[in-house]
Amino acid sequence: MTQDRAEIVRDIVAIVVAAVACPLAFFGGALLGCAAQGFDVTCARSAALVAPPLLILAGLAASALTRGTWGYVWVFVGVLIGMVLIWILAFAGGNDPLPVGPIEGSIATLWFLTPVTVGYVVGRGIAWAVGAWRRRDARGRSTG
Repeated sequence: MTQDRAEIVRDIVAIVVAAVACPLAFFGGALLGCAAQGFDVTCARSAALVAPPLLILAGLAASALTRGTWGYVWVFVGVLIGMVLIWILAFAGGNDPLPVGPIEGSIATLWFLTPVTVGYVVGRGIAWAVGAWRRRDARGRSTG
């Protein structure tokens, strides 16, 4: 029973990590990318290059918290929540730089989901490799 609760808490934290990473990557990337040049079209391009590393790190963190297909589903839900948070925060700040159409929103969601997915897959691959190495070592085989 305790293990089930721990898994639920880890899944919820993975959702929160993915949800918070999206607005951080968007607004933080815009701030870092535009610090020297002001907010314009070239700023948006440079901000688009700043955000993916943060999203990859969020995917890596989420992969350490949760696992499996359902773990990825929770990360996906977190990204969807994060995209809604970006929209809400942009309107709350009186700043509407975001396209609000369904096609543009879908493209933006894929743009944010891809690096998170890459981070998640890499993190789960590393976890799998470490687990395989530990199982091999536990059976008494040489690790070198």
